[in-house]
Amino acid sequence: MKKICFVTTVYMTYKCFLKQLSQYLYESGEYDISLICNNEEDALKDIPSFVHYHPVDMKRGVSLSAFGAIKKIGEILEREKFDIVQYSTPNAAFYASIAAKKKKVPVRLYCQWGIRYMGFEGWKRSVFKHLEKKTCDNSTFIEAESHNIRNFSLDEKLYNADRSCVIWNGSASGVDLNKFDISRKNCWREKIRKQYELPDKDIIFVFAGRLTADKGVNELLSAFLSVEKKYSNVKLLMLGGMDNHESLQLELMEQAKASANIIFTGNVPNVEEYYAASDIFVAPSYREGFGLVVVEAEAMGLPAIVSNVPGQVDAIKENETGLTCVVKDAKSLQCAMEKLIENTELRIELGNAASKYVEENYEQKELFKYLKMHRDALLSGEK
Repeated sequence: MKKICFVTTVYMTYKCFLKQLSQYLYESGEYDISLICNNEEDALKDIPSFVHYHPVDMKRGVSLSAFGAIKKIGEILEREKFDIVQYSTPNAAFYASIAAKKKKVPVRLYCQWGIRYMGFEGWKRSVFKHLEKKTCDNSTFIEAESHNIRNFSLDEKLYNADRSCVIWNGSASGVDLNKFDISRKNCWREKIRKQYELPDKDIIFVFAGRLTADKGVNELLSAFLSVEKKYSNVKLLMLGGMDNHESLQLELMEQAKASANIIFTGNVPNVEEYYAASDIFVAPSYREGFGLVVVEAEAMGLPAIVSNVPGQVDAIKENETGLTCVVKDAKSLQCAMEKLIENTELRIELGNAASKYVEENYEQKELFKYLKMHRDALLSGEK
């Protein structure tokens, strides 16, 4: 039995990106599964019975608690003697890479699901680049989530080509096509539009993610507030909770909340139904490892507008399944939005191609097959 331990800062990351992979590895009969993450009540309620849970207090952001977390993780690794430790998310990856190297874990796998310093400038960029480089140096192998993230990392000399790869077509967990079932689109579309009293003639844009500046929310709200002045049949669904709300421009938020065309839903468990009710997905993020929400929306037949940053652009085929806009540029985003409002034929063409693209390239179980093969290879001494 191969002992694998996943390390993430918060349980939600495990739940969204690793829980189903854990199930797949467990059902293979070859892996014993453990999880190290923050001490959370939600984890105790939700974690599968076959997963050994080791809570370690880990705070987001820079904190002196890092020293205690590294020490505690090291104690767990020494006691459990894992064959492979897989870590992701900035803080957990940094802490676990240090502890795992010190305890000489044979395979230290860094799943690089984005690069935090990409959106930073000046001294902040230098500091966080140093931390990213340290995480990479401590790891025996780096699994980048997308080709552009890997290429960026190679250019930045974060690691060498022979210690890194992208699995299959990229993505951390692929798309569960049983959940994002396009055959149910019409039913879900009718349900959500009825719930929010949205006429069928309305063209609906949808955003899903944390409502924070680095997700491009300021630019999105600014662009849409301009768009709604020109078109009477547009709406914007904002799916997600407030996170770091102080990063958002107060005046923009007040205008958005006052608009009858912008609907803030909060976090929703059935995002696939909201995608089905919508016409265009928008993801103007400043940085992403890949853009999982983008391919999930594409699976439901939505064309996507994404910012032109590594990770995001990997999730579409430009001018075939979606469009790009300039990152941090509300005017560029507005132009892309208006293009898809005015060109119904293009909007439908991109959406149809999008669902086929995801089905062929990001089906979850197929990705899991490749992820397992790679872990098997690393444990056998291959790359």
